[in-house]
Amino acid sequence: MKQPLKSVIAYFSLTMLAGCQLIETRQTAPAPVVDNALDKSRQLAAKGRYGEAISLLDRASSNRNLNNSYRKELESFRNQQKLVEEELNDQLLISNTSALKNQLPILTRLTQASPDKPHYADLLEETRETLQSMQQGLSECAWRHFKRNNALAKDCLSLSLSLKQDKADQNLMEHLLQEQVEYKKEVAQKEQANREHKWKKRVDKNLAEARRLIESGQLKDARRALKRVLKESPKNETAKKMLADVNRTLAKYIDNLLLAGDRLYRDGEIEGAKATWRAALTLDPLDQRAREKIQRAQRVLNNLENLRKSNENGEKSP
Repeated sequence: MKQPLKSVIAYFSLTMLAGCQLIETRQTAPAPVVDNALDKSRQLAAKGRYGEAISLLDRASSNRNLNNSYRKELESFRNQQKLVEEELNDQLLISNTSALKNQLPILTRLTQASPDKPHYADLLEETRETLQSMQQGLSECAWRHFKRNNALAKDCLSLSLSLKQDKADQNLMEHLLQEQVEYKKEVAQKEQANREHKWKKRVDKNLAEARRLIESGQLKDARRALKRVLKESPKNETAKKMLADVNRTLAKYIDNLLLAGDRLYRDGEIEGAKATWRAALTLDPLDQRAREKIQRAQRVLNNLENLRKSNENGEKSP
């Protein structure tokens, strides 16, 4: 019985040892590259962190076959990184050249003021030679960027031409300035087209609202909507015709209301006549006929009220 027991103990010991080794292996194994490396690299690139984006894709590609998406993205990031580095170096060249150029008049005055100190003259000559070299770099910068970065190319050219008048550079500057004018014109045209699109959309919306109001019998509100259209588009023939139709219909309604009020007035229904005429005035606040009829009805009502009070007072007196 002892031998089988030892075998069982040995088996469980080996199993536990293997489990410990497995746990340890899992703990020390390197973390796998995340599956969304492509998305993360794009996020990094969008922030201008091209080096990190490229490094992330390089690590990801070491754990899998580099597919076309990764390859294209890597190539794109490297090209973008190169362009950004190039532009930043050219901006640095502009900054350094401007600073050195500003030193030139000071060194010239120092040389003139202290002819007995030749190191000023040496420094002046060295500065001029350096600026000549920089001028060539600025010219190259302009020709390198003029197709993709108009502003940077012009900055390089302006500084280059201030150091040396070069016919080719001058022609390029004229081309860039003309290109800028055309670009501004194009932007202005697009903005105008956008404004006209918004204007047309607004006019169409008001026209559609006016049609809806007409169909639902809300002629007064429809008239207001049509007037808004004609305020923005005075030559809109559709709005003119619709407004004319609405005004004719409203005029008929008003005439009918005035006639109905007249009938009530003749029948002695003064309050009813007044309410009917007021409805007509609501449709057209400028209708003088309705206003005069309402005033006449009110005078009659006032006279009747005064007569009633007079009769009541007469009955109370002894």
